[in-house]
Amino acid sequence: MGLEEPILVPSPAARISASIPTSLNCYRPMASMINILFRIQMSSQASLDILFFRGKLSSMEYVRLLRPKQWTKNLLLFAGALFSFSFHLDSLLRVLIGFILFCGISGAVYIINDIADREVDRLHPTKKDRPIASGRVGVTQAFIFAILLILAVLVTSFLIDRGFFWIVIIYLVINILYTFWLKHVVILDIFVIAFGFILRAVAGVEIIDVPLSKWFILTTLFLSLFLATSKRRHELLYIEEERRRKVVNLYTPKLLDVFNTIFSTSTIVMFALYIITEHPEYWVSMIFVIYGILRYLYLVYATGGGGEPEKILINDPYILTDVILFILNIVIIYLWKGV
Repeated sequence: MGLEEPILVPSPAARISASIPTSLNCYRPMASMINILFRIQMSSQASLDILFFRGKLSSMEYVRLLRPKQWTKNLLLFAGALFSFSFHLDSLLRVLIGFILFCGISGAVYIINDIADREVDRLHPTKKDRPIASGRVGVTQAFIFAILLILAVLVTSFLIDRGFFWIVIIYLVINILYTFWLKHVVILDIFVIAFGFILRAVAGVEIIDVPLSKWFILTTLFLSLFLATSKRRHELLYIEEERRRKVVNLYTPKLLDVFNTIFSTSTIVMFALYIITEHPEYWVSMIFVIYGILRYLYLVYATGGGGEPEKILINDPYILTDVILFILNIVIIYLWKGV
């Protein structure tokens, strides 16, 4: 009696790859990379448990390491498709892949940052509950996870688009410099935060290969600086001195208020120039931009908000509604023009 042939069950990623239509072959590298990572994870899970883990940990702890609540920042990649009016399925799929990759690389950066700041975070009222600061995930485990994540994102980015790959490299290098040096330099710290947003916007444009508008980039710059200074203001006024970063103490409330006035006004002006010079038919969108800025200023100055801008988009119904109406306005006018 002969031995039966073992039944090979394809991984979920392999099944996805096999189901991709010929017209979307450009996405096969992404599916192939997911398939490779799946097989590596399945084959090495037991050995990793022995080598790196003292005991079984909830997979949710590793999800928390990636700070999914801050993934809303990566939605900025879709701004490239939105403002270039590239609503084709191919463009949207490429931006979606870019969004996933940026969630991965930004998650790896957050892990490195949490490792470096674990002692300071233990004194912070909310950061003390993060997986590394609380001790639920060890430093070695977190570091290995970050390295694997970085490698996976870099390889996949290289296979998909070389320009996008170099943007990811720049984002990674700048944020590592920020973690260990730049975040301790007054004023430069908020510029690095803003630069991260600009890289997201440029990445969204690069991955779909559309022209880059200087007004769009300037709008992103000033909006990012506005959000960053509002965050610093919140840290300065509402977090005890011994629990906040030393660089925050180098600011004053009055100085940050001046910054906020400059950056919020500049955001509106730059967006107005963008609309007037390049897309005057979308002038109605100015209403939503002005309201959004004013609403955010209200939350910062009247309610003490602004400490976590990524949460405001989700938690504040007025901001969320304003963003949805802004997007609908652009899509509706785009479709109306095409009729």
